[in-house]
Amino acid sequence: MSKLKLLARVGAAVLALSIVLLSLVPSSMRAHILRSDHLEHFVAYLAVASLWTVGNRNSGQLLASGLLLAIGAGFLEVAQLWIPGRTASIVDFASSAIGAWVGLLLVIVVRRAHARAFVISYK
Repeated sequence: MSKLKLLARVGAAVLALSIVLLSLVPSSMRAHILRSDHLEHFVAYLAVASLWTVGNRNSGQLLASGLLLAIGAGFLEVAQLWIPGRTASIVDFASSAIGAWVGLLLVIVVRRAHARAFVISYK
């Protein structure tokens, strides 16, 4: 495994763990980085999915990763019902799931465009 793939996988795991921890702390302990909660959800899941996709090429694993990230986002939203000061939100769930799928697709599209350009330049 290349160093880039390993670094991407470790980065994705660290970010995923950060999402879990930040999702399960009371609202008074949670820092807000961006103006919108929905944008924070979208960017966080986009980053995890993008890094995971950089570290993996197996399309079956990528599909499973997208599904697991979306399902995990749903579970974290439901878990927030029992955390002081937190609420579950369908919009937050949707922002997270969409961010994960956009992250996966973005890297796949860039990867394919790069491969196509590489092939064209050597013809």
